[in-house]
Amino acid sequence: MSCCAEYIVKYILFAVNLVFTLGGLVLLILGIIVQVQSSDLSVINGLAPISSIVVGSIIFVIAFFGCCGAIRENRCFLITYAVFMVLLMIVKIIIGVVIFIDKNSMLEELRTELTNTFENNRTDFLEIQSSFQCCGTNGPNDFLPGALPGSCCPEPPCNTNNAFDGCYEVLNDFFNTFWIVIGVMAFIIAAIELVAALFGFCLSNHVSNKNSVQVVNSS
Repeated sequence: MSCCAEYIVKYILFAVNLVFTLGGLVLLILGIIVQVQSSDLSVINGLAPISSIVVGSIIFVIAFFGCCGAIRENRCFLITYAVFMVLLMIVKIIIGVVIFIDKNSMLEELRTELTNTFENNRTDFLEIQSSFQCCGTNGPNDFLPGALPGSCCPEPPCNTNNAFDGCYEVLNDFFNTFWIVIGVMAFIIAAIELVAALFGFCLSNHVSNKNSVQVVNSS
């Protein structure tokens, strides 16, 4: 590796991982704050703040290795960082493949979950309707012959003529788009992580060669 290329790789790795380190730290702190402040609120407390803490911690640790390894030219840190990048790349590829393979079955499970909620927990189902602006599992006819709830329509009077589409149709479109985007992003991030891993291995190899030359010269 030429001197110019060495510095380019070194400072690209440092800059990128410095941003990731700060981002991971922010996620970690926000997760802790939300977890502490919402400890008495079962609706908020749980998955979201814990996920933020876990993801933030992982990003912070891995990016810290990359950042310190690059700027200090520490071969151990660089190899550790590169190995982590390879492992994360494999995880992202698996996630992307699973999403595209199991997408249809997950959407069918969504229909079952909506039907069970509609039949057994009408309060939660009405909250879903309000959040996603939908009506019934398959449409407003699910509520007939009774009256439609106000959350089924954008404005009163609420009837089948101005009611929203069924929740399965609305959520199916939402999650179908969401999962496709997540799957594509997983592959894109995996490609970035592959490049980062190659940079890490390349720089660690250069550091090893430079240390060997210094040992030879000193002897």
